[in-house]
Amino acid sequence: DLIEALNQHTQVSPLSRSEIVAIALRRLLREERRRVRVDVPATEMARRIAAGELPSQRLDGPRLRTLPPPWEN
Repeated sequence: DLIEALNQHTQVSPLSRSEIVAIALRRLLREERRRVRVDVPATEMARRIAAGELPSQRLDGPRLRTLPPPWEN
């Protein structure tokens, strides 16, 4: 689901696929920081989520479809 949604966004976006992924990742990390109320840099947050030190919400296809395209702020 995630790859399909990314492909759809890529077709209509003026941004490259890697730019879309980078924006989406920054938004996800920002949302996770707000949710767990931790004020750490994005790289540290990503490392802690990957290590399982911080809980993370699943990003599935249906939830992804409710979000605006990454290039719409």
